[in-house]
Amino acid sequence: MTTPDSSVPRLVVVDDTDPTIQYSPASAFSLDSTGSLDLVGYGGPAFNKTLTGTTTNASLSYTFNGTFVRAMVAAVGTTYTWNCTVDGHLISSFTVDTNQVTNYIACDSAGILQGTTGEHTLDVNFAFRPTNTSDSQSLWLDDIQYQPLPSDPLDSVMLRVHNSDPSVSYSNSSGAWNWQGFGSNSTQITGTSMNFNFNGSSVTLYSVNFGSPTRFNASTAFYAIDSNPTVNFDLPGSATVQNTGNYSNIINYPLFTASNLSESSPHSLEVATSYNDSSSPQYLTINYFMVKTNPANSTSPEHASNSSSSSSPNSSNLSHGSDVGSIVGGIIGGLVGLAALIALIYYLRRRRRNQYSGMMLDLTGGGPGYYKLDGRGGDTLEVTPFVSPAPGSYPPAKYAEATAYTGQSSANSFATSGSGASPLPSASSSSSSSHPNRSSGWDPNRFVTSKNPRIMTVESDEQRRSQIRQHEDSGVRLPSVGHEEIVDVPPTYTES
Repeated sequence: MTTPDSSVPRLVVVDDTDPTIQYSPASAFSLDSTGSLDLVGYGGPAFNKTLTGTTTNASLSYTFNGTFVRAMVAAVGTTYTWNCTVDGHLISSFTVDTNQVTNYIACDSAGILQGTTGEHTLDVNFAFRPTNTSDSQSLWLDDIQYQPLPSDPLDSVMLRVHNSDPSVSYSNSSGAWNWQGFGSNSTQITGTSMNFNFNGSSVTLYSVNFGSPTRFNASTAFYAIDSNPTVNFDLPGSATVQNTGNYSNIINYPLFTASNLSESSPHSLEVATSYNDSSSPQYLTINYFMVKTNPANSTSPEHASNSSSSSSPNSSNLSHGSDVGSIVGGIIGGLVGLAALIALIYYLRRRRRNQYSGMMLDLTGGGPGYYKLDGRGGDTLEVTPFVSPAPGSYPPAKYAEATAYTGQSSANSFATSGSGASPLPSASSSSSSSHPNRSSGWDPNRFVTSKNPRIMTVESDEQRRSQIRQHEDSGVRLPSVGHEEIVDVPPTYTES
């Protein structure tokens, strides 16, 4: 099923004579500008009174920016066929009633292009099946219609506006306007009106001339643009078509064209029925409008900015000055960044040096990473720094269940789960000559409590004792209150 006009109420119409349409081979196509098919069927006259057609296998293509596209064709005979693609993808083609002849919707893209903003190419391929009849067979392109992007300025184009567009309003308080088929709104009530607001230099109203199954008599209506004097036009009575000889509902029927309108301001078109006393008057039917849009405005903000920039004699100098400023700014920014990097490196080195503030590297221990802490009263305590475990040692989390901190703060003691308190080794045992276990993890024998026996006794009230306390977790230690100096060291972990 074809896409309803109400789903795509505004379409740009590209006539078959537009040079941007590529016919291949060009020699296979010919132009008809006489309107020879306009009255043959009930499809109505060709757009712009022109058709470009072929009687042999051929194709055409057109490139556009839009979110919907369809090809309008005319066809004579019965042995033809066609197919259409967009960007190489097949889209829906439709069967036709051969009595219509003109204004067929050959194919449309439905919703496959919705949401796209790029360029697309429509290809239409015409083909003919072999036939033994002498009847004429031909296919003709009438026009291509596409839904423009919202950003399209629509300069100097033919714009098809359906009666369902918001720019069309109806005086329908009495319900005089009603649907009569072919996607149209119609009325027979005297004085019923509608308004259409648009920008453009010309406008044409397309209608439906109803004639089947009921025949209607000619009537009159009028229009006015921008409060100018009204203009009368005819609503023709029902008519027959050539190929059947019968009365028919003729679609795409033009009622009037208003041209030479001002391009400097918007317009308001009012259409209404006139009084008539005939029986069964023809409907005033609103199907769609064709508007010739205004050309690009040379005084628009975009054009003004372009012209001012191109005509300014100092534009190149300003551009050159801007380039120099960018270079100078880049150099200054680079120097500031380099200074910040140097400051960061200095800070990190100073912080690393301060990590062992108050300690001296023990050059007598025979192993790396051991420091001497100057104790009070001339005593020296030797401890290891807080470093990452060496291979073979384990982080505290592995032995979280096997080790518990007792909370005891008594001097010279360890608290180990399941083993009770273990006293610190004596000074004599800690003074072994070569420190054999330094390279293999934590060694309790590394603690030298004193190199002076005086540290174990109170010599005077002014002297303070130095105390080492090893913990079994790595929590934060608050400084002790009192006269004792307590040195906190990390816990010892052994694999059981």
